[in-house]
Amino acid sequence: MFRQDFAKNAMSRNRFEILLRMLHFSNNEETEKGDRLHKIDKLVKTLNMNFQAHFIPNESLCVDESLIPFRGRIIFRQYLKQKRHKYGIKILKLCTTPGYTFRLEIYAGISSESKNNTPTNIVLNLCSNLLNKGHTMYTDNWYSSVDLADKLLDSKTHLVGTLRKNRKRLPKEVTETKLKPGEYISRETQRGITVMKWRDKREVLLLSTKHSNILKESTSKRGLVTKKPKIILSYNQAKSAVDLSDQMSAYSTPLRKTVKWYRKRACELLLDTSIVNALVLYKQTTKRNISIVKFRQAIIKYLMTTPQEIDTPRPVRPLRGIHKLTRKEGVSKNIRRNCQHCYKNNVKNLGTLQACNKTKKKLRLIALAVQKNLICVLTVSMLFS
Repeated sequence: MFRQDFAKNAMSRNRFEILLRMLHFSNNEETEKGDRLHKIDKLVKTLNMNFQAHFIPNESLCVDESLIPFRGRIIFRQYLKQKRHKYGIKILKLCTTPGYTFRLEIYAGISSESKNNTPTNIVLNLCSNLLNKGHTMYTDNWYSSVDLADKLLDSKTHLVGTLRKNRKRLPKEVTETKLKPGEYISRETQRGITVMKWRDKREVLLLSTKHSNILKESTSKRGLVTKKPKIILSYNQAKSAVDLSDQMSAYSTPLRKTVKWYRKRACELLLDTSIVNALVLYKQTTKRNISIVKFRQAIIKYLMTTPQEIDTPRPVRPLRGIHKLTRKEGVSKNIRRNCQHCYKNNVKNLGTLQACNKTKKKLRLIALAVQKNLICVLTVSMLFS
């Protein structure tokens, strides 16, 4: 548990909750018509700029999607049955080892600009700043295609990934051949695009512009040695970048239920993805190994420390209209009288009948104004009228 008195000394709890309720990341008056992501678009652009400015990616890059759990009513909510949280907002990530998110985008579903949402264009958009530099893109079967491989080769970039058998321009002798466990079949184009089918427990269709159909020995956790295509081994190693990023983000996550989708998305970006990237940079710079939980705690403690104790006076209610009753000095009769100021306000707000019933009567009391002057009830009534 951590304690910070800054907000407590600066404002009341109700004031803090009001400000938290008004939390926004963009100006609603500057919204473009039809922009589904205007609530968070500026934040995403700012983070992408910082992610790319402070890290030089490795040769291997992986494109995959993550899912932020959200079951609210939103037009671009996605369903991914292979994820732990099946409903949510899909995030398209470009990651590199060891788990650094180099660029990300929010998938807003099919819109009028559907041409920009095709898998090929998504990959080209995510890696637009890294083309013509000799990188290798690793993608799953939702993104991989021969057309994407051609476009990346034109930009001096390799592509490795799994394939769906219904993709265009695939050789039929590869897609239609039935294999036994351990067997494989492959074909290669003149540009060096290899399409390969290999069967272990089930058939897997692969594509690579970097590897041929070479098999390599692989040792499992149980010590079993088997031969696997080099494409598979390279793909599994690069795919771990996204898996590691999602795994570390899930540790002690601050995400909570909320009605506003953009708040949850912003919390994930600022408190999960950004923290994981900061941890990767910290480990590479200091060569020290630290867990994500301890790293979060260190950031919290650093942000809690202030150069000097801030003594901000608590907000004070205005003095106008505030008064109290005190006992009258000297001889007095046991009479119960209304405070004229309270009675007048009640008449104005509730009516005469309700004012008679609601206004409390005090025994031998007169009003004392906040100005520290002992004055009678009639004078107080005149001052506050």
